[in-house]
Amino acid sequence: MDTRAFLTIAFLGLACAKDPGGSTAPVAAGPASYETCADYVQRMSPGVRCVSLEASRCQCELASAPGAGAPQPQPQPQPQPQPQPQPQPNSKTGPAALTSPQGGALRRAELVFSGAPDNTTVQCVSGPCPTQAAVMIAVAGYPPVSIAGEAATVRLELRAPGHSPATIDQRLVPGPNNVAVSLEPTGTVDPKKATVAFDKAPPGTTVACVSGPCPDRLVRPVTDAFPEFAIGQTDRERSVVLQFVAPGFRTESNLYVLLPGRNRIPVELDPVKPDNR
Repeated sequence: MDTRAFLTIAFLGLACAKDPGGSTAPVAAGPASYETCADYVQRMSPGVRCVSLEASRCQCELASAPGAGAPQPQPQPQPQPQPQPQPQPNSKTGPAALTSPQGGALRRAELVFSGAPDNTTVQCVSGPCPTQAAVMIAVAGYPPVSIAGEAATVRLELRAPGHSPATIDQRLVPGPNNVAVSLEPTGTVDPKKATVAFDKAPPGTTVACVSGPCPDRLVRPVTDAFPEFAIGQTDRERSVVLQFVAPGFRTESNLYVLLPGRNRIPVELDPVKPDNR
């Protein structure tokens, strides 16, 4: 026999109606005035489900065991992590191309220092500095400088133990740039010796001593260390004429009175105009 039972319940005095005779004998309370027979039976008999047929009749059945027919929740599929797109390297500029604020590509200038004493440190204080920290160039060299356009100028502070510090303005172009280091040893300056170093010279500039107490008459790049001068006590004995030559600029010969110790000489040449011969 099927486990589900169907019942037809009539309007009974003990179940679905109050005693019409008004007897005071104890009887079932019966349905409330607002209840139908189906509501009443379901309230009095948990586990029974009823449907009203008439005001005093209803059809009922045993409800299934709790949860027997209830749909079971289905596990929800978990979203799978999506692979993140990887940046594609640029075939021309490499994986991390640099750009200037104006949108053009930045180019790198490499600094190669010559004539630096042991344990020399270099600190960039103005211009497109790659770092504000002092770098000991004998350990790993100096980091490349990113420049926009054809050239840029940086100001460098040079320091070494046992030497006086120096500050130079170095013009940089893309590619290797030789930086001549001329630091004066601390202590007593020899009054009969003088050294020179050059600032702001255009690329490819050469220098030669052509008059005065020249150490030699050789032509050499201004980025190379210049030989020491033997000077006297008077201005005449300390006066030298240096000649500068650079591609695209007028050749200039200037007179300088050297002082004992280090002398820094700015090189300012006039460009040659296309209509000038």
